Amino acid sequence: MEGLYKFLPPFAPDYSGVCSVLFELGGMLVIHDAGGCTGNFTGYDEPRWYGSASAVFSSGLRERETILGDEEQFMRRLQDAAEAMKPSFITILGSPAPMVAGMDYRAVAAAISRRTRLPVLTFDTDGMKKYDVGQSEAFLKLARSFVNPRFPESQDSPQVNIIGATPLDIGSKRAIEGLINQIEKAGFSNISCWGTGSSRDEIAGAAQAKINIVASWSGLAAARYMLASYQTPFYVGIPVGTRPGILFRRDIRRLAGLAEDSPPTAVCRVGKDPRKTLVIGEQVMSNALRTCLQMDFGLEQVQVATFLNLDESLRDEADFILKCEEDLAVIAAQKNYDLVIGDPLYEEALDLKWETRFIKLAHPALSSRLFWDHYVDLFGEGGTSFFAEHLEP
Repeated sequence: MEGLYKFLPPFAPDYSGVCSVLFELGGMLVIHDAGGCTGNFTGYDEPRWYGSASAVFSSGLRERETILGDEEQFMRRLQDAAEAMKPSFITILGSPAPMVAGMDYRAVAAAISRRTRLPVLTFDTDGMKKYDVGQSEAFLKLARSFVNPRFPESQDSPQVNIIGATPLDIGSKRAIEGLINQIEKAGFSNISCWGTGSSRDEIAGAAQAKINIVASWSGLAAARYMLASYQTPFYVGIPVGTRPGILFRRDIRRLAGLAEDSPPTAVCRVGKDPRKTLVIGEQVMSNALRTCLQMDFGLEQVQVATFLNLDESLRDEADFILKCEEDLAVIAAQKNYDLVIGDPLYEEALDLKWETRFIKLAHPALSSRLFWDHYVDLFGEGGTSFFAEHLEP
């Protein structure tokens, strides 16, 4: 039955995606809800909530306010909180109840900005879309609202902006540090990772970077905006595996207009492996896993499937979108894959045959706290080591 989920929980919703991107930027994030949506983000969708702090609030929306359209109480609460917290900006996010009531977020934002004299960002989120949509909107709004082409250039200005790397996709802080390490090996310094470790000043000076690296589908819209507005080139992809890591470092240097720092190294694929493989997950990460399997291990038949968005310019002809849990089980049975790679929760939903090998790689936006502490070193040589261990006959 389409729409019936027996094994998989819902993905993190759109408002959690926005909050994840803005978590470390010093703003006050207000989800206009009765408390449940805010608790969903702080309790299950954000690993950084355990061990660090961010100003994330629920508006405490009540039935009377929703029915009567009384927005004054909400604005008073928000103003009082802003006076107490003194944030650098305010963000208002929607939830299902104000969506049904048809709240005018722009009008509320204008009123709040007048009262507090702070920038106010609004997101018409409703909890019905997945986190990747929210992250995409948040990265794009950061680019439009905070990037300042006149920001004074200095030796601390970012050379590289990573757009799209958040704990919901990449995983723990250690994993994101592994990605940054691969970029540093290419000869770059002052690397700004939007949403994870970057300040507003770094984002303000982002137009001075030589290149943007898109680490997930959600970073594409912002990178395309930066290309159109500031002519900043962008590279889509992350370096999982040894040979892909060499190509990644070479390609981003070339795209950034830097000379080769060492003689070209031959990068060729190894022999052929006939095993049919399915990778389930976010598109850019899944593409990176496929490239590693192809270049480091010779697996030629690797398909990508996702419950999230697929960008046509990044998909292979055989890649596909999964609309419901039933699609996953039916397609897996029809295709008779030898290998399946994805979050551990997919294994039970797939009902695989005994000869199919399942390789577990947690996706925090799906399995949340169940596996987000299970760190796997995937970047560069780490990815090759991981798959070498799991692909042995």
